[in-house]
Amino acid sequence: MKNLNISDTVEASSSGNISFSAEKVRAQLFGGLMDPVIGFDHFKLTKDVFGAHPHAGMSALSYLFEDSVPYHNLDSIGTDVMITPGSLMWTWAGRGVVHTEFPVPEGSEVHGLQLFINMPAKQKQTAPKGTFINSPDIPEIISAGFRVRVVTGRSGAVINQAVIPQDITFLHIFLTGEESFSHELPSGWNGTVYVVNGKTELAVGEEKRLLEQSSVICFSSLENQKVTFSPNGGCQLIFISGAPLKEEIFAHGSLTMGSNDELAKAMSDFNEGRMGFIRMEDGNRKVVLPVLK
Repeated sequence: MKNLNISDTVEASSSGNISFSAEKVRAQLFGGLMDPVIGFDHFKLTKDVFGAHPHAGMSALSYLFEDSVPYHNLDSIGTDVMITPGSLMWTWAGRGVVHTEFPVPEGSEVHGLQLFINMPAKQKQTAPKGTFINSPDIPEIISAGFRVRVVTGRSGAVINQAVIPQDITFLHIFLTGEESFSHELPSGWNGTVYVVNGKTELAVGEEKRLLEQSSVICFSSLENQKVTFSPNGGCQLIFISGAPLKEEIFAHGSLTMGSNDELAKAMSDFNEGRMGFIRMEDGNRKVVLPVLK
């Protein structure tokens, strides 16, 4: 058995219009090497294009790039957070939550990454919760040739102290000079690389790949593995890693449960108000808390 498994390089698919555009990536393209990540959207939007919608059995993470306007997050358990540029909102959906996010002010451009992470099957019926990590609380690794934001988890000796519901390392990497940046992927973990802009040479074990803007690659190792990103001009990229769950997902939209029965229950819970609602009244969003039965 090979110690290192690495996917083909895949280009994110593009879609959208003047109100919303996104580079989209989904885990089905990578043969299990993206697990526990379900997928992500690198997006730009100028208005509330999705409205209030449910999540269950997964986490939805909203990370804003530093050139974004604020993104207002509301959910049906009472979370009311202004996601500021460079910050992260982690919505742990559990058995179900309804949320909405919209730019402030309306018409200005939000620029971010929406990341979807599968939850362990045994935790899909837990209560939903939200975790906000403010930009000033995100530690950085700074050198003459790179800057790395440790959005969650750790890289080397730099640890983000935020308490998160699942052990995920999320790095936002800026390669600005001639210096390479290296990170150690723990044994058994999967890693996903997404190039936001520019080019980088990726080295993992004996494998080397030149990655360009919108490229995605995933890999896994049976032993601790050094991952090196070398500049090829300026480059900005995202690196996400975590232990794979290796569990089947039963999904309908943003409801991702561990069985068909759980999925049917989640759909019923949403339709009957047990996840709560967010509705518009006189031009304002009103949170209706879950109906407990």
